[in-house]
Amino acid sequence: MPFICGNAYLLKCHFTKPHPKEKYAICVSKEKPLFFLISSNPRTRFNTTSQLQVTPSDLSFLSQESYINTAEAITCVIPHTCDILRDYGPVPDHLKQQIKSLIRNSDTLPKRFIDLIISKL
Repeated sequence: MPFICGNAYLLKCHFTKPHPKEKYAICVSKEKPLFFLISSNPRTRFNTTSQLQVTPSDLSFLSQESYINTAEAITCVIPHTCDILRDYGPVPDHLKQQIKSLIRNSDTLPKRFIDLIISKL
């Protein structure tokens, strides 16, 4: 199954330690492919403004308030680093716009990633 930019996925991530974990993620570029992970807690090692708070009303597959980590993008190569477990379809446009706004002046993402995500998402 190919990735679709702007869609949310449930992935089984093989890079998590000590065992593979299921993670929600948003595809922000299918060419690379790049993803922002969604977690139930904000990543504390990054600036809090890089953590986009979302709720089940924003993304219906969530069961609780969560955070999209826009401070770092992960590369997903099927089947080496991740397996696609489920495609939840497109992320609402208002979330895509918020992601773009957050990353415009990111001090953690490479400029080439910022430009790619803004042009593709």
